[in-house]
Amino acid sequence: MFVRLRRYFALRPYWIALFISGLLLFWMLSKPAEQQSSEQPIAAHEEKLPKVQTTHFKPQQMTKFLTLYGKSEANSHAVIRTEVAGKIVKIAIEKGHNVKVNSALVEIEKSELPQRLAQAEALLAERLLNYNAVKSLNDKGLQGRGRLAEVNSLLLASKTEVKQLQLILKRTTIIAPFAGILQEQFAQEGDYLQVGDPIFSLENIDPIVIRGDATEHHINQLTLGQVVSATLLSGDKISGKITYIASLADSKSSTFRIEAEFPNPDGKIFAGISATLSIPLYPVEAVYVSPSVLAMDEQGNLGIKFVADNIVVFKAINLVEADNDGVWLSGFDGPVDIITLGQGFVKPGDRVQAIAAESSL
Repeated sequence: MFVRLRRYFALRPYWIALFISGLLLFWMLSKPAEQQSSEQPIAAHEEKLPKVQTTHFKPQQMTKFLTLYGKSEANSHAVIRTEVAGKIVKIAIEKGHNVKVNSALVEIEKSELPQRLAQAEALLAERLLNYNAVKSLNDKGLQGRGRLAEVNSLLLASKTEVKQLQLILKRTTIIAPFAGILQEQFAQEGDYLQVGDPIFSLENIDPIVIRGDATEHHINQLTLGQVVSATLLSGDKISGKITYIASLADSKSSTFRIEAEFPNPDGKIFAGISATLSIPLYPVEAVYVSPSVLAMDEQGNLGIKFVADNIVVFKAINLVEADNDGVWLSGFDGPVDIITLGQGFVKPGDRVQAIAAESSL
């Protein structure tokens, strides 16, 4: 068989030339392909590095605030009641008006009180004369001590009756115990009142008080006289100070009641308005980022991803403050390049191609 093939090709040498030409062509074509195949993994590896956008953040000092939600209340409140029985003959000020301390509010009918007082004062004068006469005789030894004690007792009784009648007569004019606004009116002119019947409710709203509840985690960081600010539902901001810190926690909520007073000379801040208290606690170094850069690790911890030496690193967050636009995060040793775009497509430990965005200070 081999001899026949050798003889066949010897008689037809052009087949050998074609075979050799084919081998040369195959070798020439296969070498660039091998070079391309050897270079392709490197190029492919370079193209597979994910791209992320990073923003350079530099920690800056800010103040940690405690935010409490509460309502405004009157600084003091009282229900004004009658201290003597009688008919109302005059109401000097109607509800809704501001009153000054010791302002006359209501007049109760005096009836026979002035005459009773005049009679008691006359009797007092008589008994004072009798006492002086008996005492003079006693000093001379002409009157016994028993008689002196008797007239002295009568004199004291008269003095007591005069004081009582003067006090009752004074109480027929009902006055404001403090400055404030008359809120509710429970009686009208002509009404007959017994002792203790309500007439007005009086509230003092200067200063206005805003009360809130602090947790046991923060209560030890608050002090009396500490400056606070409050934002009203209208958006107005006011400044005041802490005037009360409860020493006993509420049994239901385990929170501590605090009170802050705010000047309200014009009475424009009413009681019962919702407000937010902002209490400064301590300074801290933090960065301000958008909530969109927050991410989760495999354990479900909330944090951020940043790039260090082209490697993705995850850091659990230490939340300081949050608002509608972003969050303040602390715990960074220095400037950091946080991934602000593409963090959802990379995981910690991945090598990435970081593209820097505009710096954020």
